[in-house]
Amino acid sequence: MADGKAIRLIAMPGAMLSMKEGELMDGGSDRMIDLPCPCYLIEHPKGLVLFDTGCNPQVAVDPVGYWGKIADHLHVRFSPDLVVDAQLKHLGYQPDDVKYVVVSHLHLDHSGGLALFPNAQFVIMKDELPYAYWPDRHVRAGFILNDLLPTRRFDWKEQTGDTDLFGDGSLQMLKTAGHTRGECSLFVRLRHRPVVLTGDTIHIRAQLETLAPMSADWDKARASESIARLKRIQDLGEAKLWISHDPEDWAEFPHSPTAIE
Repeated sequence: MADGKAIRLIAMPGAMLSMKEGELMDGGSDRMIDLPCPCYLIEHPKGLVLFDTGCNPQVAVDPVGYWGKIADHLHVRFSPDLVVDAQLKHLGYQPDDVKYVVVSHLHLDHSGGLALFPNAQFVIMKDELPYAYWPDRHVRAGFILNDLLPTRRFDWKEQTGDTDLFGDGSLQMLKTAGHTRGECSLFVRLRHRPVVLTGDTIHIRAQLETLAPMSADWDKARASESIARLKRIQDLGEAKLWISHDPEDWAEFPHSPTAIE
């Protein structure tokens, strides 16, 4: 079995959103939850890997103008210093230093910075791109066409299922569809601890108790199956889950400039 390791994982802060628990999981309450929207930089012997790209730079200037009414619904707080390219520069990197961008899915809070990396290779699960260009009517506000259009000539590589990115076991894309057609998570094997970055397969830890999907999921049954898959990984002790939007996870794990190794 391949036993490669990534060197370091650095979580970079981004926008902060707020939603009701009941919007994040079926059966949830009306309490508001603050949701961090980080991006993750992974240093690997084969080059820098970025997992998700956060919100578009325009959201830091005019969120309603760029996102529309959903910006008010999400109570977005964002500033130019939190855009992914600015965060990279804080760490001493330039956007062109990023060789690979792994896309969990193409919702507006995960794909807004794609165009900042024209020279990277983009890796995504099959079916996510066409779905993002023409999503189901009831979830169209979650996808921003202008996030995608500048990337049409980029180097996109679509995967049909679980994928070992470098063939060494260090970074493995896990197909965890349900929230969207091509949702994925990223298993990161570090020297001292393995971590799974869940993307939006799971939004908050309470979902691990009930496997409850959210109302805006593309396929609720598949979403629950994907939550269960990640829960098994954690229950078996194979890796710790880092639920990107969960505020308790954000408080528990170190983030930029501190790295996990």
